[in-house]
Parts: sequence; structure tokens; C-alpha cells
Amino acid sequence: MYIETFTPTEAAAFVELPTKKIYKEVEHKIFPEYNPPRLNFAALVYLRLIKEIDFINVDFRSSLYQSLVRALEQKLPTIEIAKFVRIEVEPIVKEVLELIKCFQAWKENLVSDPNIMGGETVFPNSRLTVRHIGSMLDRGESLEVIHEDYPYLTEEDIKFAQVYVKAYPSVGRPKKN
Repeated sequence: MYIETFTPTEAAAFVELPTKKIYKEVEHKIFPEYNPPRLNFAALVYLRLIKEIDFINVDFRSSLYQSLVRALEQKLPTIEIAKFVRIEVEPIVKEVLELIKCFQAWKENLVSDPNIMGGETVFPNSRLTVRHIGSMLDRGESLEVIHEDYPYLTEEDIKFAQVYVKAYPSVGRPKKN
């Protein structure tokens, strides 16, 4: 099983939910409490599931999370949450795990050097910041335009740039030019 913990912002980026939604789940004490909040892999699986079935009330969500934790510990492929209702845990785990592994491998190739773009994270062998591409997508720029402007970027670079920007938002005051 995956043992790394994630910030609520990282979790929101990985499962494509609003950060506010993640903090609401933390506020409702669905997950174990940490200060600052940290989420384990089971929490990411839970959040990915909640993204699909968001109609479950808060009281039941806590027991659903505990059931998922047990299923992950015991490596169960499915869990039964009610009579006639089963959840396939294995496909959710595979999806989330694959995304995290691919993102981490992609992130290892990025360059962060104080002499390049003031230490901003850039794509390898370039001065193009990851944040620039991710923010272009957030502003609604099309993939075709980005590919036209930056033909050396792969589909994965573009996809994960947006995840990166959401997982690691800029903090503090904007830099002066």
C-alpha cells in the first residue's frame, strides 16, 4: 500500500475536487486529525469515490471511510456498504495509485535551480515554467494552442502542469519584474 501523506491541496489536485470540499471533509472529522491536515492514501481513494457518489450524508461518510481503510489493509477487492450495494475498491485504488506514480515520476524530471527563472520550477532543458503552462490551462487556453507554442511538451507535461499548479499554488506576494 502507498504510505505517503498528502496535503489537502495535493489531494484536491489529484482527485479533481475543490480544495474547499477536502477541507469540509477534514472539518467533519472523516479522516484522522493532524495539524496541519495530512491525508493518507485511503483518504485519496475515499475522495475519488466521493467525487462519483456525492449524495451520501456526513454520518455515513465516516463509516464509508473506515470501511475503505479496512478494505485497503486487508486488500479486499470490494466492500458492501448496504444490502445490494457494493463498491469495487480495486479499480479506484489502481486509478489513484497510477496517477500518483506517474505524477511523481514526471515531477522528478522537473528542474528547480535558483539561477533559472529565480528558482521557479521549469521543464527540463528549458526556461519554461511549469506554473506558466498550468495557469494557461486554468485560464482556458486550448491544448492545440499550447502545443503550437511549445511543440516539445508532451501531453503528459501539459496534463501534469495543471495538476502541479493546483497541488502547489503560489504563496506570498507576486514577484516584481
